[in-house]
Amino acid sequence: MPRINLFWRTFLLIGVMVLLSHLASWQALRHLNPTSPEQRLAWEISSVVNLTRSALISTEGERRLALLDELAREEGVRIALLEAGDRTTPLPGPGDAKLLEKRLRSLLGPETRIAGRLNGSSGLWISFHIDADQYWLGLRLERWTRQAGPPWWVLIALALLVSAGAGLLISRVINRPLARLASALGRVSSSATPALLPETGPTEIAELNRHFNAMSHELAELENDRAITLAGISHDIRTPLTRLRMEVEMAAIAEADRESMVSDIERIDLIVGKFVEYARSGSTTHEEQIGCIDVAALLQALRDNYAPRIQAGQLSIDLDVQDSLEWRGDSLDLARAMANLIENALRYGHREGEPTRLRIRARRLSMDVRGHATLALDMDPARFSGPWRATGIPEGLLIETSDDGPGVPEEAIERLLRPFTRLAHERNELGASGLGLAIVQRIALRYRGSCSLANQTGGGLLVKLVLPDVAR
Repeated sequence: MPRINLFWRTFLLIGVMVLLSHLASWQALRHLNPTSPEQRLAWEISSVVNLTRSALISTEGERRLALLDELAREEGVRIALLEAGDRTTPLPGPGDAKLLEKRLRSLLGPETRIAGRLNGSSGLWISFHIDADQYWLGLRLERWTRQAGPPWWVLIALALLVSAGAGLLISRVINRPLARLASALGRVSSSATPALLPETGPTEIAELNRHFNAMSHELAELENDRAITLAGISHDIRTPLTRLRMEVEMAAIAEADRESMVSDIERIDLIVGKFVEYARSGSTTHEEQIGCIDVAALLQALRDNYAPRIQAGQLSIDLDVQDSLEWRGDSLDLARAMANLIENALRYGHREGEPTRLRIRARRLSMDVRGHATLALDMDPARFSGPWRATGIPEGLLIETSDDGPGVPEEAIERLLRPFTRLAHERNELGASGLGLAIVQRIALRYRGSCSLANQTGGGLLVKLVLPDVAR
């Protein structure tokens, strides 16, 4: 079951509370005023009819005419003689009108007639009698339409609509600072420097943003100090290493001892280089380094760098790149990530006594209507035996590398992406610092992408590198 984010949780909570308050108010109104609008209007109309009838009975001659004139002028009450040929139409509003007619007949008698129009004249017309004579009493139609009003469900719908709008607004106001903080934390986790958060608004939010801004500033200073320190360490170590190698090369010692010492020096140099590369993989990419990269050209250039090993039969690289494939990002980051994947395959992606066969497949990554990552070309899930997690990310680049090596133990797949993680048989490898895949993972995280590992059913390791485009 998918989890609901805080915005919709707040909105649903406010919506439920508003709905319950409407129901409670409705029940309170029903309790305080149990009579319906039709009942109250029927009482009012029956009182007018009875009073008018009594007044007409008690007056005669010119006084009756004066009374009729005053009723028409002050109260809008009209009196007309009921005749057999009168043309009438029912009251508007089928449901409520029937209830009103029923109430009036219960108060004025079952023979009472009610109409909404009499001989072309609109109004609320009710019949009554004085002795043997039948009359119509006409009232303004507004007495009925004002009481009837819109249906109850329309009022409830309007109330719910207004409440939903207010709930959305309140939820937005409450959750906007948290959403901004979550976005800033995402930038921190991808080794980017977030913009300063506003230190205004509610006290708790302002205090939280203030602490976050201080933490972000301290992390930026720490990152800068670390880069300077690693650069200094690299220089301070590699300079004497170079001098030491020259001395070893010129020293009068046995050839076997010389090769062993040179091998140790190269190993130290490679490990130091990996440390520096790992530190650089977490640094922020500057905007001027971002551009549209021709992926096919970059991968071909990397392949050319390994031409000696390819010609020697130690390595084969098969490139399968989608036509006109481009990626928006830093070419150095992409080259660094791919070089580490190739080096990793060279060391561990082959069986004993066999050359390394590496396949690189690059495709454009896009978003479908459900918001999940999909490929322009099909992917067959049956190729993988290990866990494979889809990522919902923006458009970008998907690169798959696969080899024919022995693969890795299933329990070590996730662990291999962590820094300084090596399998038991890698401990004595030249330059095996356990940082190659960690560098690839860190570069992917900088672009809010991912690096995943899976064992193929036919043998070998498949690495899936997802690099979203940098926003323009």
